Amino acid sequence: MKILLPLIFLTSFGAHAGFDEKVAASFAAKYHVCAKRLDNNGMPLRSLKLRAKSKEITREKIGDGYLIHFDKEKKKAWKLSLNKCKKLADKL
Repeated sequence: MKILLPLIFLTSFGAHAGFDEKVAASFAAKYHVCAKRLDNNGMPLRSLKLRAKSKEITREKIGDGYLIHFDKEKKKAWKLSLNKCKKLADKL
């Protein structure tokens, strides 16, 4: 019991993202990564649109839980193909 109580106490102060922060982080990470990929492949206008949208989402939802989930989603977003990144940019 002496070990369990401090462990519970420490985990209760961890940063947790709500559902809306997780969804926002997912989209912002996809936009951020796709902006870098499109910029590297010679499509600066599409990249600019995605980068602006990513920054807008980040300004609205900034927080500890959001930032942690944003980093996790960025790692997953690198698996997107270039064609999907083009489609994301064209939808905006």
